[in-house]
Amino acid sequence: MPFFKKKKSESSKGEPSKAEGEQSETKQPEPKAEAKPAEAKPADAAQKKEEPAPQEPLGPPPKDLAFPVQLAHGSGTKKVKDFGTVKQLYVRIAEEFSLERRDLFFCTLGTDRVDTDRLLGGQIGLNDVIFVHVRGQEKDVTAMKSQAALGLTITDNGAGCAFIKRIKAGSISADIPEITVGDHISHVNGKDVFGVRHIEVARMLKEMPVGENFTLKLFSPQRSPFNQIAPRNTKGAASTGLTTGDSTLGTGKQTLRLKSTGAATVQTVDESSWTTKAAEAVDDCLESFMGIRDDELAETAVDAAKICPTLKEFVEKINEDLELFEFPESFVEEMWTVIQKVKVEVEGSK
Repeated sequence: MPFFKKKKSESSKGEPSKAEGEQSETKQPEPKAEAKPAEAKPADAAQKKEEPAPQEPLGPPPKDLAFPVQLAHGSGTKKVKDFGTVKQLYVRIAEEFSLERRDLFFCTLGTDRVDTDRLLGGQIGLNDVIFVHVRGQEKDVTAMKSQAALGLTITDNGAGCAFIKRIKAGSISADIPEITVGDHISHVNGKDVFGVRHIEVARMLKEMPVGENFTLKLFSPQRSPFNQIAPRNTKGAASTGLTTGDSTLGTGKQTLRLKSTGAATVQTVDESSWTTKAAEAVDDCLESFMGIRDDELAETAVDAAKICPTLKEFVEKINEDLELFEFPESFVEEMWTVIQKVKVEVEGSK
């Protein structure tokens, strides 16, 4: 979920990434006012056809909108409401279950498995059940950094907890059995990194000198004896545990979109729309370039492209909205190219 500085990193497990696999995995444009009189219906119609809005906000979430939440390793169901950001959601969950925020690692939607394809990001389906993965076994890892990249892709929960999303096959990390998908990175060389964004944690790991030993303090998510964690060398677990709710975004699915800034909104999401597919493509670019996955950041880039008719305006908008990342202009241009390519392909196929 969003913003800090970038560093090139390597690739990640399951799906290779060019960036140091240590980093992590988000405005809705207002329709332009038509200058023509209201009677000019043909022009209005043409404009609507050209600018589909599958993710158009339906309005602020109702005050009584509540989501069922369970602890992934087993618990009763609680209802969580009155939140507008991911951070507020984790605060509400901690309150409901009498837990410390630091003990909450990440959430999955519709499954209690450690399934990195179903992580809670910037959107929650209105029928989703949220499963919370909490602090489990502590693990101390000491190893030599024999390569420039450790082979980890890091994301964070948007509320201070960075964790491992993928492990690249054949990497240093793949050869260390204690390191597994879903592990929270608590300390790097003795430094507490709780509250540090995924991209900064990745930078710290990348900048560790090659040929020297490093230490990591990790915590695995707590699990039920009846449920096993995802295989450590895979992209994510096949969801064979408890699965419930509708966590697959489909045409017309209503979701609550959470933002780092601004109010949450209820939207209708069409998975087949060019904006949804473009956000996925931008997320792939982020992993390739930086070793991170970040749904909110990717959606922010697509939102910028929707309201910027030229590359120059897009670059200015990204530098304004995402200045903390300090993206080089070449990468911003690559995002623009990817977004425009997806838009042409999707709209051209209709």
